[in-house]
Amino acid sequence: MDSKTPSSEFTLIDTHGFKKNKKVKRVLPDWLAKPTVVSVDLKHLEVPIDGIPELDPALVQKLKNKGCTHFFPVQNQLVPWIIKTQKHWDFRWLRDVCISAPTGSGKTLSYVLPIIQTLKTFSRHQLRALVVLPTKDLAVQVFKVFLYYIKNAFDLRVLLLESQNTTLEKEKERIVQYDSSLGWTDLVDIIVTTPGRLVDHLYYTEGFSLKNLRFLVLDEADSFTNILQNEWLHKVNDSLAYNGPTICTLNTLNHSPQRTQRLLFSATLTQDPEKLKFLKLFEPKLFTSIIKRKNTQLPTDTTGTDEPLRGDFVGKYTTPKELKEYMVLCPEENKPLTLYYLIRSKGLKRVICFVKSKIEVHRLTRLLCKLSEFDTNDSPLRVNEISSDVSQKTHSGYIKQFSDGKIDVLICTDSLARGIDIERISCVILYNVPKYPKNYIHRIGRTARAGHKGKAITFVTPEHKELFQNVLNSAGKTSLKNMKVDVSDLEQYEQMYIDALKAVRIESTQKPKTVSQTRLRKNKQLKK
Repeated sequence: MDSKTPSSEFTLIDTHGFKKNKKVKRVLPDWLAKPTVVSVDLKHLEVPIDGIPELDPALVQKLKNKGCTHFFPVQNQLVPWIIKTQKHWDFRWLRDVCISAPTGSGKTLSYVLPIIQTLKTFSRHQLRALVVLPTKDLAVQVFKVFLYYIKNAFDLRVLLLESQNTTLEKEKERIVQYDSSLGWTDLVDIIVTTPGRLVDHLYYTEGFSLKNLRFLVLDEADSFTNILQNEWLHKVNDSLAYNGPTICTLNTLNHSPQRTQRLLFSATLTQDPEKLKFLKLFEPKLFTSIIKRKNTQLPTDTTGTDEPLRGDFVGKYTTPKELKEYMVLCPEENKPLTLYYLIRSKGLKRVICFVKSKIEVHRLTRLLCKLSEFDTNDSPLRVNEISSDVSQKTHSGYIKQFSDGKIDVLICTDSLARGIDIERISCVILYNVPKYPKNYIHRIGRTARAGHKGKAITFVTPEHKELFQNVLNSAGKTSLKNMKVDVSDLEQYEQMYIDALKAVRIESTQKPKTVSQTRLRKNKQLKK
């Protein structure tokens, strides 16, 4: 057979004209695809503090005492909506609510105010509101907010459940009591807790019941949507007055006329149907926000209907409008000195720096302190660390000192990355590239809160440049501005850096480097 003549036994692939498969778009439920959009403009607020008639004058006065003059957009839309829907409690099931809004946009008050407003009319103490948060620090923060707006104004009792300072038995005495004629009765109206402590009481506290619950608030709700890690939510659902199908019929209304209203809050709300199904939402309503970025438009349907495409909801990942985001390209070995240079050259104060491990937290803190000690040309840099190795008392003390301006830089792990509201953080530095967009959004969300300006800087090594771009793409962001740091800028600190490394005994964990080995690498990619 002639080698140039194709055999009939074989099919030539290039003659079939293969076409690229059309990308299949995910179709979301209407409540996700068509949300109520909330503005993120915190500079031009329209509704004054006394502009929501549903709120009690005592609450309005408390807000004024705090120096509040206007409601943030998410508060303006959500507070009256929840109060109005709760008035129908006796007549129908209430719709659940999901709120996806930037960090620092006022989500906490969006549920604190309507809960107090709704429960203040009851004359008997009964557990009607449960607020669950992923960490103890967040729970303490929210508890203090409730306490402020209730104290000396309403006959409501709010209780914080936490294992740090109180035993389970002591907490039980504050939750329920036994009456020979009435049986077990509640002593509190609102409980703020973490999942672990809540489950402890559901299992071991006799008389503790969620049967009268009107509100179930899941703050930082995306952290509760991992089915494998959140068996506690099954236990909570089983303890509610109604835990059947989320389909309201005459039969279910006859047997269960009331159903606990779920309020979910997050800056990174999941759109995974399986995870949302796990939360057992009833006719949910989504409030979300969107930021119009330069050179970007909302996707539209190519069929000519001009409706948003049903593949993503607009506020999946949102960040404050006042936040400026940057990236710094540098090799791994230059990171400590690059960090020190930026703090000094940019005059950065009130800086939070996130690193990946508590060991690195400790090392970096010591190294910065030593660099500052050897730097005779500048004022001392006040640096402290926060990790799981730091006691709660010390932790709280550092945060207060930071808020008061007595600490310039806090080096920490992700323990501060979610929800914690520390006043006046001017800059967040991500020492390591986060693997997931949620981590990125929550870390940078510690600054630019409540309408204040802030900046976020991410250190990106050449090896992690592609990873970081993928994270940005997943978060719906375009490339960030490159904050250029030349090698020549760092050379002035080189000898100090070598001395600092020796001083903190880095050589105890790795072979001491010579001056030539430590000399800053003039990386081609860094120069780019």
